[in-house]
Amino acid sequence: MMNAMSTQLKNPLTTLGLALASSVGAIAFSTPAYSINVDLSTFDAIGDVSNSNTTISSGSTVFTSGGTGSLEEFLGIDPTNFNNAIPDTTYGSAIKQTLTFNAGDQFSFNWNFNTSDSDQAFVAIGNAISVLSGSNPYSYTFATSGNYQVAMGVLDVTDSTGISSLTLSNAQIQAVPWETDALPVVGTTLLFGIGIWKKYKSSNSNNFDLNAIAIIKSNGTPGVSYDSSR
Repeated sequence: MMNAMSTQLKNPLTTLGLALASSVGAIAFSTPAYSINVDLSTFDAIGDVSNSNTTISSGSTVFTSGGTGSLEEFLGIDPTNFNNAIPDTTYGSAIKQTLTFNAGDQFSFNWNFNTSDSDQAFVAIGNAISVLSGSNPYSYTFATSGNYQVAMGVLDVTDSTGISSLTLSNAQIQAVPWETDALPVVGTTLLFGIGIWKKYKSSNSNNFDLNAIAIIKSNGTPGVSYDSSR
């Protein structure tokens, strides 16, 4: 068994393969992709909101013309933004919460909107307002890290009659599978392995014994020890 191990360690390709597999494998398993459930019941709410903030309805709730007590004031969004995204609004209801995201994180939720007129459901990430339409679930990927306000709601359009309802479920954050600080470790390990192989290839002596053992240090910096006297 000792002879087999010695032969394996004297083979630079085998040593390099073990070093790369160990380091890359450790990084991959230490930073897996994962989902974080978002509890909508912790969101702030205004207007006709029920069922732990998962049902948002319209119909003579909170006015949307701006000013004190308006939906725009609650969300901290300029009334012009609302009017540009969804013109002729009259009343609305919404929920909001400020959450922390890393670059590459994805926020998503399932939704179902029931209306009998021109009312609209919306989602607002920061000051950017989007009408909920088309595909379900809704998802948004953050380009930069930071704290962002996330809001969802319903708006009466052109009138205040009729009840429109937005139902939300399965809100979650899909975190990025790789942390950016893991990448330099992979790159350093690759350069380390290439250096060993080039040193082995450049040797003209048959007596050169590369008894190398790749050491992945606890701080992620690879090292090497070998007996150069043999």
